[in-house]
Amino acid sequence: MYLFGYGSLINLLSAQKSFKRVLTQKDLVPTKIKGYERVWNAIESIQFENEVVNGIFLNIKENENSVLNGVMIEISEEELEILKLREKNYSCIVIESKSVVGNKPNSDLIAFMTTNEKKLAKVGDINSFIPSKYIEVVKSALKDYEDDFKKEFEKTFENYPFPLKDGFYTFTDPIQNRVAREGIKN
Repeated sequence: MYLFGYGSLINLLSAQKSFKRVLTQKDLVPTKIKGYERVWNAIESIQFENEVVNGIFLNIKENENSVLNGVMIEISEEELEILKLREKNYSCIVIESKSVVGNKPNSDLIAFMTTNEKKLAKVGDINSFIPSKYIEVVKSALKDYEDDFKKEFEKTFENYPFPLKDGFYTFTDPIQNRVAREGIKN
């Protein structure tokens, strides 16, 4: 089974926090899928010092005219269950292998996509911010990819639909925070 990562999971150090096995950059296989685009609209409750806000994170949505780049990571059932804790407000969806552009995997892909309307941010929502640290995590990963991958991905960082918020943040859900920020223990 394969996971399609399109945000912080393209970052080896970030992805590693949700895996017991040691990942290498080779485990994050650059790929493209047809029919989806990357958007800033997934809401997660996060805390900056003493302030709880709606953190806005990357999400995907269907768009038949779009091709989206990201990475494929081969995963086990156990790893999927851990990733579900990390991506708790996202729905686990199946992307058919026929949607993969280029080398087809031997199975469909799993991806995390926020589908719950209550967890989808709308431009103008109050108390909603994109964490600058999250942007740094995603941007810093681009150094490990080819120029074409970088060029396509950099469009993600143009014209943010929400204000940015600087500083360290944690997820308010302790289990999600442990899996996403602190990492799992072997």
